[in-house]
Amino acid sequence: MKIASVKEVKNRLSHYLKTAEKEDVVITKNGKPSAIIHHLGEDEIEDYLLEHDPKFRAKIEKRWKDYLTKGGRSIEEILQSLDN
Repeated sequence: MKIASVKEVKNRLSHYLKTAEKEDVVITKNGKPSAIIHHLGEDEIEDYLLEHDPKFRAKIEKRWKDYLTKGGRSIEEILQSLDN
């Protein structure tokens, strides 16, 4: 993992984007971590967007709470409902 200041990244953005293909780059502002440059391949962008979408995350959390309080269905019930 590389660490670079905002000023360094601003002046050498192409360099740090290339570096991020191999390892994450932590960007600091006033000596404190502020952001990360993380390489995303074409096949990773959809997963990243879903994982970081607040509405999607809220739905997952709601469904998980429902499952914990109400329980779920067995695999046999699910397969049977697909047959109908």
